[in-house]
Amino acid sequence: MEYRLLNKEEIKRISEIDRTETVEYIYYHREGKLELVEEYYEINEWNQEEELRHISSLNDIYQRGGFIFGAFDKLYIVGIISLDNEFIGRNKDQLNLAGLWVSKDYRKKGVGKTLVELVKEKAKEMGARKLYVSATPSQNTVHFYMNRGFDLAKEVNEKLYELEPDDIHMECLLISDSK
Repeated sequence: MEYRLLNKEEIKRISEIDRTETVEYIYYHREGKLELVEEYYEINEWNQEEELRHISSLNDIYQRGGFIFGAFDKLYIVGIISLDNEFIGRNKDQLNLAGLWVSKDYRKKGVGKTLVELVKEKAKEMGARKLYVSATPSQNTVHFYMNRGFDLAKEVNEKLYELEPDDIHMECLLISDSK
């Protein structure tokens, strides 16, 4: 598996990622706690509107100087993760993990974990204290982030919340507060 930064022309390859998934449980954030609820739905292949929205968002991140990493199995792109370079949060000490997609056949094989570690290291290099993510509320996604050190965000980013109010907003401490 090869992991590297994508160039601008490769961003559109997000459409090659098989994002299909069966979701049986989702989380709701209620009164400061996560509540797991049985809720079944299928995540299907990209439709043109979703594909164009994500490509546009990734292009914006790229243009601002953010980072987009890809995971490749030979010539096939099997994962993408993006890190925005605009600091957020009350103290402007957080960076947003803006998107992560891993092809169905490559999940639970370390691809997502490696991509998240790349973004954590890049965020630390940039001086971020925390990494923020607005995560899809599916059980698999929330557990994935929790297993990478993320917890419920102490301070929810209003702009990201307005975009995805049903998401589970999480953060991961990158730099310890202790000296």
